[in-house]
Amino acid sequence: VRMAKAIGCTVIGTVGDEWKAARARELGCDHVVNYNVDRFESVARRVTAKRGVDVVFEHVGAATWQGSLLALRMGGRLVTCGSTSGVNADTNLMMLFQRQLRLMGSFGCNLRNVGEGLEKMAAGIRPVLDAVLPLEAFGEGLHRLESRNVFGKIVIRLA
Repeated sequence: VRMAKAIGCTVIGTVGDEWKAARARELGCDHVVNYNVDRFESVARRVTAKRGVDVVFEHVGAATWQGSLLALRMGGRLVTCGSTSGVNADTNLMMLFQRQLRLMGSFGCNLRNVGEGLEKMAAGIRPVLDAVLPLEAFGEGLHRLESRNVFGKIVIRLA
């Protein structure tokens, strides 16, 4: 969200819980939609005058996959980098090729990306940290991630 806002993007954030909606607004989301209550693809269409969004970063997986595809503009890009709600999702192949959508999977980054990220942090764009936990609390951090009771990254401190 912070990097998108830094380059002038309008950000539509999706959340699965109301407590996360407040945090997303504080972070800078222009629009926030609880996908368990409202159809975020409808909000995306309304916000963009029915055009659709340029890019979707899909972190949830099966529960939001269809909506993410429907939110895209013609020729839009979907970057998938998570599957907390399930690893299998149906895809309408006709919609995929007729709308010329581009799907990308992302599992990490290379050293150049790490350097760019560090430069952005040095310039003031900070990552969102949910918690910094000692190594002894690793299980707690893992449980919070698995239960999706987290907003941002959990960092484990080794010393």
